[in-house]
Amino acid sequence: MLGWRERDLQHPYLPFLLGQGLANYFTDPVFCSRLPQPPLADPASAIRLWASLFSNTALTWSDLAWLREQTRLPILLKGILHPDDARHAVHHGADAIIVSNHGGRQVDGAIAALDALPDVVAAVQNKIPILFDSGIRYGSDAVKAIALGANAVLLGRLYIWGLAIAGEQGVKDVVQNFLADLDLTMALSGHRSIKELTPSILTDAS
Repeated sequence: MLGWRERDLQHPYLPFLLGQGLANYFTDPVFCSRLPQPPLADPASAIRLWASLFSNTALTWSDLAWLREQTRLPILLKGILHPDDARHAVHHGADAIIVSNHGGRQVDGAIAALDALPDVVAAVQNKIPILFDSGIRYGSDAVKAIALGANAVLLGRLYIWGLAIAGEQGVKDVVQNFLADLDLTMALSGHRSIKELTPSILTDAS
C-alpha cells in the first residue's frame, strides 16, 4: 500500500494510472493472458487489472510457500525493519531480505533503516543475505551499512538521477563516482577491504 504522501496529493500524479512504468506487467505473458486485449490495445483494462493486483492486502507470510512453487528465481523481501519480521522471513523461506523504510515515504516518523539494521542482522544470524536500502547516496553511506552487517547496498534513486540527466552515460558516471567515493572513504579510514568493516569502526575510539 502507498503511504500518505502530501506532495503526491497536492499534485495528483501517479504515472502508473497512466500506464507508465508498468512494462514489467504489460510484457508479462501471464498478466496479459488475463486481459481481453493486449495492453497497448486497451490500456484502461490493463491499468485496472494492475491496480487490483498491486495493493493486495490479503497477502500473508504463508503465501511465500505458494510463490516459491511458481518460480526458481530468488525471493527477496523488501521493507524489513523489525527483527521478528526478519525471523519470519527466514522461517518462511525468503532467499534474502532488504532492510528499508522505503525512503521514509510510507510511515512518517518510522525508524530509520540504518537504526533498524543491527537488530535485523542479529535476528537473521547469517542464515540469508541482508541487503540495505534507504538513504544510500555516498560511498560513506555504504561503508556504514556494511559495517553494521549488510551484505550489500542498493543505490536506488542514484540510477534514476543519472539516467534523467545524461542517459546511459549518466548512470555510468553515478556508479563510477559512487565507487570512487567508497574507495576513498575506506582508504581514509584505514581499510583495504569491505571484509574489514565492522561496527567498531563507527564508534569513538577515544
